[in-house]
Amino acid sequence: MAGDAVTARGALGAGRGVDAPVGTAAGLVLVARAALGVLPVEVAEAAGCEAELVGAIEAGQFDPVLDTVERLVNSVGLEVRAGADGQPSAGFSMVCESEVARVRRAFAELVEFRRGHGLRPPGPPLGAQPDWDGTDPAPPRLFGAGPTRRDGGGWAAILVRSARQRRGMGQAAFAAATGLGRAGVAAIESGALRPPVKELERVLSAMGFGLRARLEPYDDHDDGLHLRALGDPGRYARRMRNGQSAFATAVVLD
Repeated sequence: MAGDAVTARGALGAGRGVDAPVGTAAGLVLVARAALGVLPVEVAEAAGCEAELVGAIEAGQFDPVLDTVERLVNSVGLEVRAGADGQPSAGFSMVCESEVARVRRAFAELVEFRRGHGLRPPGPPLGAQPDWDGTDPAPPRLFGAGPTRRDGGGWAAILVRSARQRRGMGQAAFAAATGLGRAGVAAIESGALRPPVKELERVLSAMGFGLRARLEPYDDHDDGLHLRALGDPGRYARRMRNGQSAFATAVVLD
């Protein structure tokens, strides 16, 4: 990493200062770089893609799926948190110094905590993420452990399902309201179709929602569980059985 080589203003490139309007995808990547002091080439090398992809996203020349943004920021120890909300995230429609400072502070606190307990820095453990060829769309991040590990269809699937269910609508009504067509809604919710961030924002906006996104230090809880499950499947199976038994008992007693 480049340490202090990237300031919040420097991360935004020539002619674009802090608080300049950018798209959500660009804002997330720019804030991540500014907060951690890394260069585009370092993000690309860590993620396993070309630096041109990072540059095109930051410049607003290419609109990726949110899963690709997730993969880029995961590589440097951050993760995306997103939801359908009444208002979009001000912190990423405008790249704010306050948001850069918040992410930097949260990351530094976790690094110090993990160092104090002899743990590696935040980020996905080797072998925890699906293979990626470096092009958009990147594979969705996986969660869960063992045989139950899954991707939920990716960010668009999760957010569109959430928005539709919160409106109490079936796929046909949602399709009519958003102009997607029923097949399009079904494809997004299954993960077969993953629209880029701006199209996802358009769909959510049609239902009265904004895309609410922020960055947080990477949480490797599910990754660690999964890798341990792969390393000792017998122990994992026993833990699952014990957990299910305890849950069943708790339900009966309750």
